[in-house]
Parts: sequence; structure tokens; C-alpha cells
Amino acid sequence: MTSITNEDVRDDIFEAITSIFGFSILDSSQIELGYMNLKWKIKTEIGDLFVKQYNKTRYPEQKIRGLETSLIHQSKLHNKGIPCPELYSHKEKYVIQSSYSERFVLMELCEGRNIQAGTANIEQMYSLGKKIGEMHKILNSNNTVQLPLHWDVRSKERMMENWHDRWNEATRFECTNTLSNLEIQRRILESNDSDIFSDCEKGWGHWDLFVDNILFKTNSVSAILDFDRMNFVYPEFDISRPILSCCVDNGQIHIDKVSAFVQGYREYHKLTNQKLVRSIKLTWWKEAEWVRAVKVQNSSPLIRFNEENIWIGDNWDDLESISSNIS
Repeated sequence: MTSITNEDVRDDIFEAITSIFGFSILDSSQIELGYMNLKWKIKTEIGDLFVKQYNKTRYPEQKIRGLETSLIHQSKLHNKGIPCPELYSHKEKYVIQSSYSERFVLMELCEGRNIQAGTANIEQMYSLGKKIGEMHKILNSNNTVQLPLHWDVRSKERMMENWHDRWNEATRFECTNTLSNLEIQRRILESNDSDIFSDCEKGWGHWDLFVDNILFKTNSVSAILDFDRMNFVYPEFDISRPILSCCVDNGQIHIDKVSAFVQGYREYHKLTNQKLVRSIKLTWWKEAEWVRAVKVQNSSPLIRFNEENIWIGDNWDDLESISSNIS
């Protein structure tokens, strides 16, 4: 049986684009960022576009309906003026299927550049906070139905079980740095319970807002990308994730940049310092399991998320004091 190559997938998808939309692909280049899904920039007679294939292992059939819902929200946000890519649809669907059942999405290619983690400036953070606040207002202002949460907070008991597995693993590997970080986690878990998140608001959130998914033009946000994970969850993730990704650098958080984000967000949504701290702790609670002796070393986002989680653990007891400096 002949195996299917990346080039076979590309040719199948490009043929579908030409057949469905009627324009020629003049040139293309593959984008290496991302996990498993293939991506390309394509040049056509109507301009430059972006194509993303959904890997069948990562996105089996049962996930496609939820993915389509996420893309519907992206299209709504674009039409409301949020800077995110305009999508192309076929037969009223954004997830398009090729002749050989490859699923893909076609959208405009947005201008702008990514920044390195921890390097955002004050103006960029103000712009980002403002756009995320506006996005949350559009998504959640008229919610009348409480949907089941896509992800919910783990109980303290489950967190401790997971912690013990990672502690035993780190002990076997004699990983002293991990054991030191896990000791900090143990103290946090023993003195806290999941009920500290009982007042978290529920609603639609992007749920993946780190530097790889944000483009800037000089000092303003030019595009928010990759809405595939958007779901009904805790929108507070969209507060802590970009703050950690953009403002933590070399073990320090730039409070002036956090303040700029908060100022922008507050133009559309109430954001107390208590909620800000809770959102950071929520991200720690969700991602604590990434601190372990064995992790994905070839994934720079996961390495960065691990560093951010360690920073939160190191500063857990001081987060309220740190946030008090935000006006």
C-alpha cells in the first residue's frame, strides 16, 4: 500500500481550492509552525491566502462539528470588526473537504508579525487588552443559554493524584529541578482547593491566546489567529494566557505592561484585580501537570508554558500584592 505524502495532501487540497473557488494557485510555501496540521501560504490572482489542513488523527470526525462552531464564531467576530482572518465557505461550511477527504480551511492571509514571548511593549499590551475585551463582549453579552463546559476545573483530589505520579516519575529520573518545582506545587495544592474558582464566569473564549496566535503592526494588534480551540469554557483563560505569554520575561513580570492590558480590557469589561489574580491561578491549575521530568522538548510553546507555570508557582503567595500595583 502506497503511503500518502505531505505533497499528496497539498496537491489534493490545492486542486479542491481551484475547483471550488475558481482561482489558480500561482505559488505556495509551507509554514512549519503548529502541530500535525499542514499549513501553507498561497499566492493567487485575488491575493495571498492561508490554507490549513486538519490532520485526521488530531481532528477525527467527531471533532469536526465543534471545529465548525469555532469557525462560525471567528467569522462573526471578523464581521463585527475584530481583527481576525476572513474565512471562505463552501456549501455553508468553513471546514471544506477535498476529493480524497482531506479537511481544510481557507482564509485571508493577515499582515503583521509575531513577537517573541515576554517582549510586548506597553502600547501593544493596551491594544491587545482592548481587542480581547471587545471580543469577549461580542461573544458573551447576549448569552442566555448555559452550555456544558468544554473543560472544567479538576478537583483537589485529582490534582494530588496527578502530582504524585509526576513526583514518582521525577524521583526515578533523579530530576532535582523538577522535584524542587513539584515541592512548590505540593504546598500550593495542600493549602488550596478547587472552590477558589467557583466564581469563574462561564462563556465563549479563544482559549489559545499566546504569542504565536497574535500578530502586531508596530504598536497595535493586526490579527488574532487560530480560533480552532474556541469553546464554551472560562473566558478568564483569555486574560491570563496573553499576559503570561507577553509580559513574563527572565523570571519577572512587567507590571506596567500588565496594567496597559488591564486598562484596554476594562474599556469593554469589568476586570478587578481579584479576577486577574484568579485567572492566573486558573491557568496554573489547568497546566500544573506540564511540570514534569519528561516533557515535549521539541515544542517551544510547551517549554514556554512550563516556564510560565513555574513562575506562577514561585509567586503564588505574592500575586495579590503584585496586582495591587495595577491601577
